[in-house]
Amino acid sequence: MPGAALYIHIPFCEQRCLYCDFYTVAGVEERIPDYVQALQQEIRLRAGENFWQRQKFETIFFGGGTPSLLSPPQLAEILEACFNSFNFAPTLEITLEANPGTLHNEQLARYRTAGINRLSFGVQSFDEKELQLLDRIHSPEQARAAVLAARYAGFANVNVDLIFALPEQTRKRWRENLKQAVELEPNHISAYNLTIEAGTPLDFAIRKGKISPLTEEEERAMYDFTMKFLAQHGYHQYEISNFAQSGYEARHNIKYWDGSAYLGLGASAHSYDGKRRFWNVPNLRKYLELLAGGTLAGESGEDLTTQQKRFEFAFLGLRQTRGIDLQEFEHKFHVPFELAFNGIVHELEQEGLLVREYEFLRLSREGLFLCDEICACLE
Repeated sequence: MPGAALYIHIPFCEQRCLYCDFYTVAGVEERIPDYVQALQQEIRLRAGENFWQRQKFETIFFGGGTPSLLSPPQLAEILEACFNSFNFAPTLEITLEANPGTLHNEQLARYRTAGINRLSFGVQSFDEKELQLLDRIHSPEQARAAVLAARYAGFANVNVDLIFALPEQTRKRWRENLKQAVELEPNHISAYNLTIEAGTPLDFAIRKGKISPLTEEEERAMYDFTMKFLAQHGYHQYEISNFAQSGYEARHNIKYWDGSAYLGLGASAHSYDGKRRFWNVPNLRKYLELLAGGTLAGESGEDLTTQQKRFEFAFLGLRQTRGIDLQEFEHKFHVPFELAFNGIVHELEQEGLLVREYEFLRLSREGLFLCDEICACLE
């Protein structure tokens, strides 16, 4: 049985970013100690469930929000509760998302002592104007200094997040962002196309005409350049938005893509046990109240149908550059992939959007640009 993944959501932020649609809360850092206690209670309660007690977790990921707002002792408390409650693989990957504007050298060294062995920096851009547009609290200088400080503190596995296709972003400016990123020699780079999520401040600004998004043609050109540039600098693409030096792929994210079970802790966190998806209340006050009362903070869930499972297997497989494992699909669902999706696969192959290699079906170069549209055809 493949190992599971553990996700811990830290919703606290100093300032909410323009584009963010994750559950976050700003300006209430005084609730962090209560939240740390609630997480430990949730860990104990989940550990009492047979399914999670049987799992061997291979990754832990602190996401947010801004997990680096927690002190090293607070993170150590949470990790200790995890280690006392669940089973873990000896080669455990423990990732902390960090905002460069919240870090200092001593803090990084103490995070490493606490058990963190992978850092993921939310840099997003090395351009001052772009950082201001995104409402980021750090400067380009702080971003560079944070990555260098992480190396000095002994971190051997570092990721840098970047966003392209920002409003008014030029190809030259994006090229400079990538150049500055690779000069820092992180082990992993996540390069995301800006997504305009409904209800975010960015969405409202665009609707009011205050900001103009880039054209699809400009987005494609930037993505195409990203793939070529990072390949030339030793980063192989293993997923639509993720590039790594050999051996430094994000093991936690791969758990999501290969259909492994994952347990989400914290306000709004989602979980999946292979059959059912369920999630916690996206409300800090309710989350704290429920856990303080000794009960889990679950909001709702759904049992996945066979068709939903087939689609997710296909969608998550296509996001990876290796593609869909056709033999695994047939073994899991007892039907050939082509029959499960009513012949649409052949049409997409004929159009040059899907490519068959051995027992895998993957997106072509053109297909990578149209992943969402292609997956919609399979739904």
